[in-house]
Amino acid sequence: MLTFFLHGITALSITQAPDTITLRQALARAQERRPLILAGAAAVDRARGAARLGSAVPNPSAQLESDNLAPTSKLTVTQSFAWLPRRRADLAAGRAIVERARADSTLSIAAVGRDVRRTFFGALAADRQLALAAEQTALADSLVRLATRRAAAGDISGLERDQVALEASRSRLTAAQAREGAALARRELARAIAWETLLSPRPAGRLDESLDDSAAIAADEGSPVDSLPAVIGAVADSAGAAARLRAARVARIPIPGLVTGREWGGSGDGARNLILGVALPLPLWSQGGEAVQQARGAAAEQAALAGETRLSARARLGAVLVRLQESRGRARFARDTLLPEARRVRGGAVRLYEEGQTSVVPVLDALRSERDVTRAAVVELLAFQEARADLDAVLGRQP
Repeated sequence: MLTFFLHGITALSITQAPDTITLRQALARAQERRPLILAGAAAVDRARGAARLGSAVPNPSAQLESDNLAPTSKLTVTQSFAWLPRRRADLAAGRAIVERARADSTLSIAAVGRDVRRTFFGALAADRQLALAAEQTALADSLVRLATRRAAAGDISGLERDQVALEASRSRLTAAQAREGAALARRELARAIAWETLLSPRPAGRLDESLDDSAAIAADEGSPVDSLPAVIGAVADSAGAAARLRAARVARIPIPGLVTGREWGGSGDGARNLILGVALPLPLWSQGGEAVQQARGAAAEQAALAGETRLSARARLGAVLVRLQESRGRARFARDTLLPEARRVRGGAVRLYEEGQTSVVPVLDALRSERDVTRAAVVELLAFQEARADLDAVLGRQP
């Protein structure tokens, strides 16, 4: 039975049941139902509105004047054209706002994918640990029955029988702990995929998924830093700040506005006079230097932050790739070398004990060694899957 479990770590595909869920199904469900993804989409919509607002043409202003002494009335409409020279800069700033929102939305989607992958494989690893504990308990109980018969026949001492019974008790305690861990891991998976019911789904898949796919890892190593969502967002912030600086500089130029209207009354014959003129802003109290200084500082700050983001993104990508490569090597070694060796040693020890050629001590040592090695293998496989999830999040890969 334990051999079946160990084989299941590398090749077992769990049969679909009503309460099971695959990784693809989990990712699709989270993408549809996680509020974080909905919030990202709403932020992009808000950014589009802010971009249109920032480049909108200002409405004209109307003014009605009446003089009872003359008597005369005058209606004028003034349209400002100060927006014309800065329109290109305003449009560029608006595009930068939308680009930043899209980058943030991509990061949110990638973060949800990372959360789902980590919790999915965490629950899968917990299930493997539970299966291991169950198999170890069943094997220990069979050894207890064998030791009891041999002690009754006088082949072994009562102390040896008690040692086997103690190991069986320890296995049952380990199984109880593993059962709790598996239940908690499934609850975390349920949270990550927005599962509504209290009955948590059971993950269906392989813990060593993509472990042998070296081509995909090699392709990710060539990912350009400027294509990462974090860098795209920082560059958009810098571009937006530079566009606002250009707009602030252009805004210092006094741009006349058009004034048109009508004046009537006063002459007594009902004549109406056409009014046509210009309105020129007078920069008496402020020439716009303060706004330019503020925009210039913001542009320099955002440019520096974009450079820092590039450095951090490059370092993070490199660190994740190192973790992925190293954890992959350890996981493959544990799966292909340590697990078969531990299985072979345990099988030999049990066989010799059943034949009465050894004491129980080698058997207990073999059981504990196999348990430790299997747990280590599960930990390394989980570390590999977590590194893959982190890499997908850094790259902004869509689930």
